[in-house]
Amino acid sequence: MNEYNKRILLSVTGMSPAVVTETLYALVTEKGFIPTEIQVITTEQGKNKLLQTLLGVQGGRKESKGALQEFIEDYGKQYGFSSIHFDESCIHIIKDKCGQNLPDIRTPEENEQAANSIVQLVGKLCQDEESQLHVSIAGGRKTMGFFMGYALSLYGREQDSLSHVLVDGQYENLPSFYYPKPYPHLINKNDGTQLDAKDGKIMLAEIPWVRLGLGVPEGLINNEISYGDSVRKAQKLLEEPQLTFLSPIDDKKVLFGDEEISLEARAYAFLLSLTLSKLQGWDYVNIVRANNNGKQVVKTYLNVYETLVVQDEKSTNNMRRRLEKEDDLTRVLSESCDRLKKQVRKALSINYTKKHPYLPAAPKGIYQLLIDKEQLDISEIKNDLQHLSVI
Repeated sequence: MNEYNKRILLSVTGMSPAVVTETLYALVTEKGFIPTEIQVITTEQGKNKLLQTLLGVQGGRKESKGALQEFIEDYGKQYGFSSIHFDESCIHIIKDKCGQNLPDIRTPEENEQAANSIVQLVGKLCQDEESQLHVSIAGGRKTMGFFMGYALSLYGREQDSLSHVLVDGQYENLPSFYYPKPYPHLINKNDGTQLDAKDGKIMLAEIPWVRLGLGVPEGLINNEISYGDSVRKAQKLLEEPQLTFLSPIDDKKVLFGDEEISLEARAYAFLLSLTLSKLQGWDYVNIVRANNNGKQVVKTYLNVYETLVVQDEKSTNNMRRRLEKEDDLTRVLSESCDRLKKQVRKALSINYTKKHPYLPAAPKGIYQLLIDKEQLDISEIKNDLQHLSVI
């Protein structure tokens, strides 16, 4: 359970920070999962509560141990840990569009900002393949928990997990209850009577979730795409892949599903010539040999490329010289494929570690486009292709 050196408990909280220690207690005592650190997403008001109750910090000063240190002292020796990293830097405050901390989440706009913050943090934490993430949706507003779970579905790994925590009704929402104590410890109820914190019951409800395995796109980490963008792009990637080449050919525009991308000349020449090889049934090899289709690859790629850079004689002549060299075809196609992948990954938010049918590969020296022929549409540029003598 603790095979990863970096084990993170990620939680959302509102004005009840006890969900953090309650979840921590259940993870340690029920599952044997001992986090090395805790990360929390909350509002400005929620941060103040966390500092006061979990860390014992009030007004910038350490006033008491805090519930987290008490938990470590109560259970650390028994379960084999002496520290869990959590300080002010581990508290992530949701911000508005102007970068100001949100005191609370009350409007649709603030809810949208919460979604963006949550998805971006989950994505960031899932980047490290050497870490294990446990996500708790027990605290905060209901929508915050939903966003956490959805973000984990988008970007979570096999080692990650999701849960909600269930607290005995007598102890739920009591301001002085943070977890069951291993010894008698009386706490006050709201009606003035007392309960023993030792008798509190906490249960961890693990939640099954669908791993979409999309990986974390750079655009998310760089704050270039929002929660809504991530949903839309994820949906596109789950649909059946389809390529449509748009007219005129020299615009170099292709629909990937319904996402239009303007490609660089070499990326376009590579993708179109690869598409033609699939439609016409010949191998798109990366080296010229007497018994293969290397010359067909060169002819098709070069005819398309020259059309796209017709005004640039220098580029055309340079490409011709390169393709005349037998072994240079390998480098030209590799460079062109890399350019295509870079553009497509950015436009569709595909993580650089993930494979996708829109991203060609060359196992054993033959490039493959893993898209059904029926989903490859060149009808708009058919006249151009006939003029180029490639169909």
